[in-house]
Amino acid sequence: MQRALVPRMWVKLCFFDSEVVGGELVYGEALQKSRNEDNDNHFTGPIPDQIGSLTRLRVLNSSSNLLQGTIPPNLSACVNLKAVDLSANTILGTIPTTLWMLSKLQVLNLAQNQLTGPIPTSIGNLSSLNTLNLGTNTLSGPIPRELGHLKALEQLQLSINNLTGTVPSSLYNVSSLVLFALASNDLYGEVPSDIGFWLPKLLVFHNCFNQFTGTIPPSLHNRTKIQSIRMSHNHLVGSVPPGLDKLHDLTMYNIGFNRIVDTLDFVASLTNSTVLRYLAIDENLLSGTIPESIGDLSAGLSKLYIGGNRISGKIPASIGWLTSLTLLKMSHNLISGEISPEIGQLKQLRMFGLAGNRLSGEIPASLGNLSLITQLEMYENELVGRIPDSFSEFQLLLSLDLSSNHLEEAIPNGVFTLTSLTSLLNLSHNSLTGHLPQDIGMLGNLVVLDLSNNLLSGNITDSVGQCKSLQVLSMSNNSLSGLIPNSLGNLKGLQSLDLSSNRLVGSIPQSLEKLQALQLLNLSFNDLDGNVPKEGVFRNRSAVYLEDNPNLCFGLSSCDGFSPSHRRKMAVHTVVIITLAVFLFYGVMLLELVTGKSPTDESFVGGLSLEKWVRAAFPNRTAEVIDTELDVTNVIRSGACTISPEKQLMCLVSMIQIALCCVLESPETRSSMRDVLHQLESIKEALVKKPQIAVFSQREELKAKLRTVINDEAAVWKTRAKQHWLREGDGNTKFFHSIANDRRRANWIGTVVDNGVTYQSEEEKKSYFYRRPAFRGGSTVF
Repeated sequence: MQRALVPRMWVKLCFFDSEVVGGELVYGEALQKSRNEDNDNHFTGPIPDQIGSLTRLRVLNSSSNLLQGTIPPNLSACVNLKAVDLSANTILGTIPTTLWMLSKLQVLNLAQNQLTGPIPTSIGNLSSLNTLNLGTNTLSGPIPRELGHLKALEQLQLSINNLTGTVPSSLYNVSSLVLFALASNDLYGEVPSDIGFWLPKLLVFHNCFNQFTGTIPPSLHNRTKIQSIRMSHNHLVGSVPPGLDKLHDLTMYNIGFNRIVDTLDFVASLTNSTVLRYLAIDENLLSGTIPESIGDLSAGLSKLYIGGNRISGKIPASIGWLTSLTLLKMSHNLISGEISPEIGQLKQLRMFGLAGNRLSGEIPASLGNLSLITQLEMYENELVGRIPDSFSEFQLLLSLDLSSNHLEEAIPNGVFTLTSLTSLLNLSHNSLTGHLPQDIGMLGNLVVLDLSNNLLSGNITDSVGQCKSLQVLSMSNNSLSGLIPNSLGNLKGLQSLDLSSNRLVGSIPQSLEKLQALQLLNLSFNDLDGNVPKEGVFRNRSAVYLEDNPNLCFGLSSCDGFSPSHRRKMAVHTVVIITLAVFLFYGVMLLELVTGKSPTDESFVGGLSLEKWVRAAFPNRTAEVIDTELDVTNVIRSGACTISPEKQLMCLVSMIQIALCCVLESPETRSSMRDVLHQLESIKEALVKKPQIAVFSQREELKAKLRTVINDEAAVWKTRAKQHWLREGDGNTKFFHSIANDRRRANWIGTVVDNGVTYQSEEEKKSYFYRRPAFRGGSTVF
């Protein structure tokens, strides 16, 4: 009789002294084998309890599968394990507290799962551990101070969790650390100014998206081998410390979204960082002019963020030397003068933002050389002249916003033939003239089209009805005439239509009744006549504005069924609809930013699209679609496993999820605007976090708790070999976190009384705890 086949879980085979110490584990139907579109094998189901029987197993690598369930506590029975990698699965539950029994463990990687609960303090007993990666989970609670006992630890990755409280200063004393990543949590407090002194091997330091206060630690700039510094989205103040000129190996420097006050003089110091790829100093309080030396930055610089500051003066021509730039954001400053034509030399540029400045003059025709551009923002400036004909060459453009300037003459016909436009075409609030061409129908993938507040004339062409992806269409405040095209009824996803303040005549097309998604219809201040339709959006009088069309009849004895008071609400309503729609189409741009691929990328063939490609990988294999420019920590390796890079920050992962919901093909299956707004508000709350209005009271409470713990410890030490805490020169004790003079914030011990002698000053406490051979009994700590 033939034996039935049963599924097997495969574990990595490792050979030590010609001895096989790994193998396969058979356990019936508990684990199912499946195959993905790439024909890679993946496993689903829980990790079997029988894994504890593999007592000779030394390496367990089941990463990037579809494993579910929890981590079996009896995994700790595999006492010979040196590496455990269960990352990129869907494992639930808490981290077993029994893992401390794996005394030989060197690598523990549980990243990219759905683990909850606290980080077990017992992990601090894994004395051989050199890599600990718990990133991208939903772990909560404080970071255990016991992790400071891991004297061999080189890689600590705790990013993208819900960790709270301050960072134990014992961690800042783990001198072996090479990678220290705490990004995207709810941590607060100051980063010690001498962190660079205590972590001499540090190469990667990431604590962005938290609530850290204080200044940028000057000692970080003394770590001459450091490769990546990310401290953005905190509450840092002060200026940029000196020493950047020493960081020759720096690839990423991100201090954006803080409150740093300085000039841009420090930019010249970064010219020695010849491998710099990413520089973000945006959304601070930086002032002064952009130095000519900006052109001397690394020839490989790919992304440059300097927007949201108080930068003034002109754009230096030298910026055209940064020919590797793919992203240049300079929006929302006080930059004046003309746009430097040398920017046209940045042939690799994909995203370019100059919005919200004081730029004047004409748009340089040389910008048409940016053949790879996907997003161009120059709104809210004082630009004049016409839109360059060269803009018709932007074959990959997704979004174009030139609104709120003083642009004149006709819109180049080629702009309406840019079939790549999928997100936004906003030319509103200018002085543009001419007619709308038939070619406008080629914008079949466009979501938002805003041509309002210009001097456009002529008829609205029927071909607008071919823009089947439109959700927002605004042509208000022009001089358009003729009939409203019946073809507008073909725009099934349209949510906002504003044709107000024109010279339109004739009746309202019955086809508009079919627009089930329509939430705002503004046809006021025209010369329309005839009967007003009664179905669809017309049933909701608060969503329809028809003021100052005296010849319209509403089928009533008095043809005035729509209140003129709607006019007062119309502007606000329009802004809300357009703003929410922008969030919907932003999903496409966000996917491109994260993946580095355009929706028109040549690799998307045979029905494959950017959305389908990302959706197939999200959320368990997101790393496979992320732009390699973001893999800044991938340079760090240890032991048998490669340390996974710091993937998406929490907000980015959440925004991708929203984007995928918003770009579903059927409008009926998309998230409602209300749901999208609610989700975005939730992300905002997670980023902004609660204000630290109660920090003082929280610290006082912590002090009280700490005093109790210390006194209890002192009682226990009477029956223990308590002197061992200090005999080995270990500064990471439970009662005194640091010997650094300037870490008083963490040194919660106020006074020590020992045999009638009081020790109170910083130096006295250091001398007492660290310069004595042993801890004597009879002392009291306050």
